Amino acid sequence: MAVSMTGYGTAQCEQDGWLCQVEIRSVNQRFLDVRLRLPNGLLTLEASVKEKVKKVCQRGKVDGSIRLESMTQSTQGFPHWQEPALRHYASLLSQFEELTGREVQVSMKDLLSQRDLLGESVDLEIPSELGEKLIWESLELALQALKSMKEREGQSMLYDIQSRLQRCAQLAQKIEENSKHLPQQFQQRLLDHLSDLQAKLDAERLHQEVALMAERLDISEEIVRFDTHLQHLQETLQQEKEIGKRGDFLLQELNREANTMASKCNDTSVSHTVVEIKAELEKIREQMQNIE
Repeated sequence: MAVSMTGYGTAQCEQDGWLCQVEIRSVNQRFLDVRLRLPNGLLTLEASVKEKVKKVCQRGKVDGSIRLESMTQSTQGFPHWQEPALRHYASLLSQFEELTGREVQVSMKDLLSQRDLLGESVDLEIPSELGEKLIWESLELALQALKSMKEREGQSMLYDIQSRLQRCAQLAQKIEENSKHLPQQFQQRLLDHLSDLQAKLDAERLHQEVALMAERLDISEEIVRFDTHLQHLQETLQQEKEIGKRGDFLLQELNREANTMASKCNDTSVSHTVVEIKAELEKIREQMQNIE
């Protein structure tokens, strides 16, 4: 199943006057990178939260935010001073001024830049068991929403890719039909040209060389490999894991075969059809970059 790397999920749960809000968003990236923001008092849960996220996201950049708020306090959601830390810094500044005789000027910007001086009251006051319970429940719902969105987008991309693969197969069939006569045409044109020149060459050797050169124009093997790669890509899209990585490799092979067809045939109609194929492959590649 094709799953998009792009998705968004949010959820919230409440109990005993406390509210937990979880927001998770993911975008495409080659490798998995999970970054979380948790309440200060529950930072020990970060590793466990990441493990749960990894079960839903195989690749991509994932940003998650978890907030706990009191539903009863008028100052809910607003930061406040962490008084123990604030007193400690004030004591350090006083000691510095006494030892050096220099007055220290501290601005509000300086204070706000120290993360340990600020916090939400819930980080310290909410019972840890209740906080963890709300986080796990909200996280589960948010991850379900994220997964559903990733799967929906993945299916939409899958339909688009499959239609373009079908178009590529049709174009390859067109090339095969248009190129069948090219070796014979080349052979006959070359023989007629040499005949006009009245070249005094060994007839048997001449026919052998001309046939060999005409054989080099045959692209039947490239077409067979191209069709095989298309089939493998269709099968890859039905797999559960590493669709994007394997798909990227197969697209490179398809482009290589298409380039070989154009260079070997040296025919205008074939070249134009190859350009159409490469345009479709590029659009498929753009879609594959967003699939896990």
